[in-house]
Amino acid sequence: MEREVAGTGVREQRQIGAVGCGARGTGCFLRVAGFFAAMGGAGHLRAPSVYDYGHPGNAIWTGLLMIAGGMAAVVAGSRLARHGRRHTARVLERPEELPDRKFTLYLRPFDVDHALNKVMQAPRASLRERVTHTSGRTFEEALARGLRRRFGRVVAVGKPGERLPLPGADRFYLPLAEWQAPVSALIGRARIVALVTGSSPGTLWELTECMRLLPPQRLLLLVFSDEVEYEEFRAAVPAAFEERSREMAAEGGAALRTPVLPAYPPLHNPRSLVRATGLQGLIHFDAAWNPTFTRCDYTRFRTLTLMGRQMKTDRRVVRPVLRRLAEATAGPEADTTGDRGRITPLA
Repeated sequence: MEREVAGTGVREQRQIGAVGCGARGTGCFLRVAGFFAAMGGAGHLRAPSVYDYGHPGNAIWTGLLMIAGGMAAVVAGSRLARHGRRHTARVLERPEELPDRKFTLYLRPFDVDHALNKVMQAPRASLRERVTHTSGRTFEEALARGLRRRFGRVVAVGKPGERLPLPGADRFYLPLAEWQAPVSALIGRARIVALVTGSSPGTLWELTECMRLLPPQRLLLLVFSDEVEYEEFRAAVPAAFEERSREMAAEGGAALRTPVLPAYPPLHNPRSLVRATGLQGLIHFDAAWNPTFTRCDYTRFRTLTLMGRQMKTDRRVVRPVLRRLAEATAGPEADTTGDRGRITPLA
């Protein structure tokens, strides 16, 4: 039977490596088989006379069924592989042993985990290209992959109550009543802290702690929310900093400077029908803690395909921000391996 790990509110991890490897392999097979089935069905529709089933209409119906079955296999394979990756995800037993300035601490409100664990859709318009786009990576996996290549290993606090860790950042688990001190220690030791914006009390406390402990170039805010949710976060920040400053003053500490976060930037072309899910923008700071909101805006660029817009957004918007952060945080203790990494911002 499952049992709860003492003090963490988390059931004992039931990761089974063989199950994970089997699910990932089966998922890969289903995606490949589904792709070929869908392509075969498309061939039936293009040239029904080539396939002699006694009546041309039979070939068309067969083609439609093959396409539907192929797409279903691709979706099922992606989900199965994603579940398999949960069984093979890395879990840290002792996060305090991470080497200083060689890892990225990924902080976020736990309620965004469900959205960021969705498989990224193919950024393409045609049905054929969507079927062939079978990587199956989730938003968090794409994010962790980009951060890992520039800033080192990506680690995150696991959500209390989850039976299996989500793929992406390496998880570690903390006691429910004593999580702030370990997180504070890791904030001070991380090369950068990537914090997803949100108005939960825990996220606001983490933001105050980041600004208390870190120089500006080691904090990156990630905006996955729409304008309404971001404005809720922006409105909650002053009160959170005021409350934290009172607590610190009572303990004899200095007051915190409340950041004036920028407004949500409008789209370059609001009339465009192009919209994106996933990462909407990054907020980074100069040496005086002045913030800049860099929005991942597809409508800024004109290309022939949606994939082209994504690549231009990544190359001209996201990479320059990460490059400046990597240069600012590079040092004798920093992990600079593979600093050509990128975040796929949208899907």
